[in-house]
Amino acid sequence: MVLYTPLAFEDVFPNPPDETPLMEMWVDGRLCLVRRGPDGMPRLERLLSTDPEDYWDPAYQPDTLIRF
Repeated sequence: MVLYTPLAFEDVFPNPPDETPLMEMWVDGRLCLVRRGPDGMPRLERLLSTDPEDYWDPAYQPDTLIRF
């Protein structure tokens, strides 16, 4: 792909934020992808479930703090 633009490369493609890697974690019997937030606490990134009812539960919404 060729992109013709008068803008600088950094303006078109800004540096991606430093992201910590995702970890798979079982939370209350549900598989979740978890990432450590800036405060070091694990936060839910994504719920991986085949049960549609799990997605209605506010405890499994993105960016929710995971407590053990």
